[in-house]
Amino acid sequence: MSQSPMETPFGTQEAFHAAFAELYPRLVSYSRRYGATFPEDIAQEAFVILMQREERVEHPTAFLYGTVRTLSLTERRPMKNQNLSLESVTEPGLAGGADDQVLNQEVRERMRALSPTFREALWLFVVEGLSIREIADILGIPEATVKTRIHRAKAQLKDQLNPSGGLHALV
Repeated sequence: MSQSPMETPFGTQEAFHAAFAELYPRLVSYSRRYGATFPEDIAQEAFVILMQREERVEHPTAFLYGTVRTLSLTERRPMKNQNLSLESVTEPGLAGGADDQVLNQEVRERMRALSPTFREALWLFVVEGLSIREIADILGIPEATVKTRIHRAKAQLKDQLNPSGGLHALV
């Protein structure tokens, strides 16, 4: 079923503009996590692909994240042997004071220790705020697998916590 010219995957034109304003920076950040050379272009391309689809997309946000993931991995494929640091893909300017910077560094170190599959599921859930269903759609895996990955990632982070418990907000 094709969308009418005035209808967007998010409903009205106003709803689409609001979704774009909210999601675009998050999709750029998500693309950076994969080491994309042009994450802004990839985020824009994901919106174009969504808008050009003939069939209605049930979960447009999940579709966008999945598309950004695929485009980023495809772009990165020739460079897969290069090392990518977590610092290079975190958003600049997110840290507030010195305590936030110490916590952000601790979180980065803990996240780095997780396997890529656990790290990605936890990132999408905690940082991006996506639902289990959306994450399952993005990764192309069952919801139960997403729940397991998030649970195991949290358990691993909890095991790594120091006595001061700097990461209780995540776990």
